[in-house]
Amino acid sequence: MIKKFWWIAAFVVGLSLVLMFQYKKYRVAPKADLANLVCNDTTGKPINISSFKGKKVMLCFFATWCGDCMLEMKLLNEVKKTSLKDVEVVTISDEPMNKITAFAQRKQYPYTFLQLPIPFASIDIYAIPVTYLLNAKGEVVYSKVGAINWKDPSVVSFTEETLK
Repeated sequence: MIKKFWWIAAFVVGLSLVLMFQYKKYRVAPKADLANLVCNDTTGKPINISSFKGKKVMLCFFATWCGDCMLEMKLLNEVKKTSLKDVEVVTISDEPMNKITAFAQRKQYPYTFLQLPIPFASIDIYAIPVTYLLNAKGEVVYSKVGAINWKDPSVVSFTEETLK
């Protein structure tokens, strides 16, 4: 009986550890060194994320095939017309440049589109969309894994307050 209890306890502890790891991996935005992250713009020119210092920045890691990413971008575009006008939206994908530029041309969103030349997993991003808010000092003041509902006025207010 005691032997069976220890096997069950070991199984529960092991399962808990696996679930905690999975939660952290897929639901918590990684503490990436964004200031030193170098991407390519749509012309292939290297852009260091630190070059946005002095601006309020929303970094959105996305993919052109991601349904949640597309919905979030569409809603954010609608919000940007009335609110968050002083926030620079920088979208980053690890897809081939031709896909990113075709998407940018098709959608005509007023965002900066960048390509990460390494896979997202290299910077510990395993789920998208991932959003980081950077204040004018270039510091991450908020991060979220998963789509953000930009239709919710409280989300817009929270973003404005966080980036003050």
